[in-house]
Amino acid sequence: MAAVALTAAGCANFDEMNENPYAVYDAPAESFVQPMLYNTEYALVQRTYDLVAELVQYSVNRSTEITSQMNYNYSITESVVASLWQNLYLQAGNAEYMLETAEKESNPAMKGVAMVMKVLIMSNIADTYGNVPYFDAAKIASHKGDISYTTTYDEQNLIYADMLRLLEDANRAFGEANELVSAGTLSTADFSPLCDYMYEGDVDKWRRFGNSLYLRLLMRVSLKVEEEGGLISLGEEYGEMNVRNKIAELYDCFLSGSGDYPMMRGRSDAALVGFSKYNSALYTPFYSTTSGIWNSVVACNTLVDKMYDKAAGFEDPRLNFYFTKPMGAPTQWLKSDLDEFMETNVSSLGNSLVGRYPRGIKVTGDYISDLQNADHYALMNYSELLFIFAEAGQRGWLNIAYPQVKQHYLRAVTEAVLEWHPYVTESSENVVKFIDTLSSEIDADNALDKILTQKWISLFWVGIESWCDYRRTGYPLLKTNGPAAENNGILPTRMRYPADEKYRNPNSYADAVGGWLGGSNNMQTDVWWASTAESRAMRLKGRQ
Repeated sequence: MAAVALTAAGCANFDEMNENPYAVYDAPAESFVQPMLYNTEYALVQRTYDLVAELVQYSVNRSTEITSQMNYNYSITESVVASLWQNLYLQAGNAEYMLETAEKESNPAMKGVAMVMKVLIMSNIADTYGNVPYFDAAKIASHKGDISYTTTYDEQNLIYADMLRLLEDANRAFGEANELVSAGTLSTADFSPLCDYMYEGDVDKWRRFGNSLYLRLLMRVSLKVEEEGGLISLGEEYGEMNVRNKIAELYDCFLSGSGDYPMMRGRSDAALVGFSKYNSALYTPFYSTTSGIWNSVVACNTLVDKMYDKAAGFEDPRLNFYFTKPMGAPTQWLKSDLDEFMETNVSSLGNSLVGRYPRGIKVTGDYISDLQNADHYALMNYSELLFIFAEAGQRGWLNIAYPQVKQHYLRAVTEAVLEWHPYVTESSENVVKFIDTLSSEIDADNALDKILTQKWISLFWVGIESWCDYRRTGYPLLKTNGPAAENNGILPTRMRYPADEKYRNPNSYADAVGGWLGGSNNMQTDVWWASTAESRAMRLKGRQ
């Protein structure tokens, strides 16, 4: 809250601030946006780097001289476990206070932005831990003198129903703002670009992001809701919602470019949070990292498998933006075996057949796609929508045939390439060859595997999304029971609740652990939306 107040002068009306320079004023709703965006993405990028990337086998950290805790072997430290809880709940409080402020200001556009931010933040918390404090959480700033630090753990299915309702409310609020502008009651729905480095105060882009986030969460719960009958209750106002039908409705709006739910239209609508190596207030969480982490053999094999004719310039165009070399290190190996592997493939001079990241490629005097000092990270890319529609079409949830499914898939991969590689176009020779090869490999029988594997690659560095998709579907097929794997060879299905919850919030913690977790704060209980027959069967293959 203090950080938000410090930014208010850049976003608020200076005449109002100058009424009394010694008085304390509430920050306007718009001043919350940029601090929340940056701090939320900072927390997600940090855990993407050292947790998610290792869980879903993008990378392998071999710093055994520093710690014996290996995330890729499912031995995860308390600091890593607790990080998203501690950092994201701070931002959830800011989102809640921003929403209250926007309501006081009677500003529907800022209400919409606040609701989108609240859902973005709370969905990451719930998707990481499962049942969490939600309905009574993040309200300390509203309690004034009556402050309570304890709250109940709410069931994830109820949390999701409320988040979907909030995104419906957000879409309505954005529509209301547009109506006020059309009626002349409001001069503009947009807000100060000084308060929003992502969309520069463009409320139309915020609406498209909110509805695209809606699509992501609908797909997240789709298999579980389908298994339970296809309907989810959003309460009295919205009633029972058919998830498949809602996805189809959003698809129709996407195709038409209009409708009641405007969607992202291209890469320019992607939710990208800016970082800067020149501004200490906008550094990445690992700006001082020098050596990087070894890339995983699984990720490399998936990318290198397309390198049929590198001499002719054909390879996955993203490979060199991810890793320094096209060979990775194995995961879940015992230290002695891993040491032997590294001794064989890494010389004493530091030369290596095995690649590392963060990766930076020097082009025209500067470094591009340098993960260590990247100028942005994505909360959501445009390609994600196309992958979701391709999957929904393949599952028969959209009124399209296989040729349209394939078209969306190839378009999604093309967009994913262009999101990483700004120096090529879709007509560049290497891109055309790559997409032609993918086109020849996919058919109606293997489409789901191909779609979700390429989506896994595209979600590289997009928060916890690839981990969520793996738990939701079991794709891609990952071996999880190597000789060094802990957690009974199960890729963690959730993070443990932070240890301090046991004494800060003892009653609610005990109810949660003794209830849905079956008595232990474990990493093997499925979160609600991942507990489906299809997902369990696919993930089991990784342990066979």
